[in-house]
Amino acid sequence: MIQSKRGAGLIAIAVVFAAISAAMIGLFLTGRVRGMDDSGFAAAAFVRTEEWTSFFHVFTYLGSAVVLAPLGVTFIVFLFVKRWKAEAIVLLLVLGGGELLNEIMKAIFARPRPTDFHLIPLPESFSFPSGHAMIAPAFYCMLAFFISRWQEKKGWAVFVQPLMLALVVLLSVSRVYLGVHFLSDVVTGFCLAMCGYCFVRYGYERHLERKRDTVQPVVPTR
Repeated sequence: MIQSKRGAGLIAIAVVFAAISAAMIGLFLTGRVRGMDDSGFAAAAFVRTEEWTSFFHVFTYLGSAVVLAPLGVTFIVFLFVKRWKAEAIVLLLVLGGGELLNEIMKAIFARPRPTDFHLIPLPESFSFPSGHAMIAPAFYCMLAFFISRWQEKKGWAVFVQPLMLALVVLLSVSRVYLGVHFLSDVVTGFCLAMCGYCFVRYGYERHLERKRDTVQPVVPTR
């Protein structure tokens, strides 16, 4: 069995994020996200400065297809070349699977973008849920998890995942600050991303455990 506490923790976190995602979708479908969305834009307007705008421009760019597509392809190809097929498939799953699910959900809910608050050109796609908040966090967090495992003997490895989590939160927040998404779009997308990340990571760790179990212990001879 997978290390019981960590495995149970991943599943519990995934279920919590899935429940929040379902609740957000329910609130959206019943038209009860207006207060949340207005509060998000009010908070963004309150803190807006030229410095913050430049700062969030950088973070939102990290979640764009211009960055994610070549970065994802590069890492996936590198992992396949190194014969780390499981890791390559995991990254392909969180990146490609997240993109596919996001496109399907946007087509189903067909929510128009906010039009009165944006600081950058509005994308042509629908708004709910946010693609930046749904795709990039799962990919970057999984990448950080791999790096922290590969470099676990290095002292700095323990900081990789917390720092990456902070990065993806800022990346997600940037979409509201820049006015191209409602807060409910971002919260839903981020929760779906974390749910997917936890489930895929759980499956990956189960895979590693099964591989270890197939290695027969060497019986010492006298």
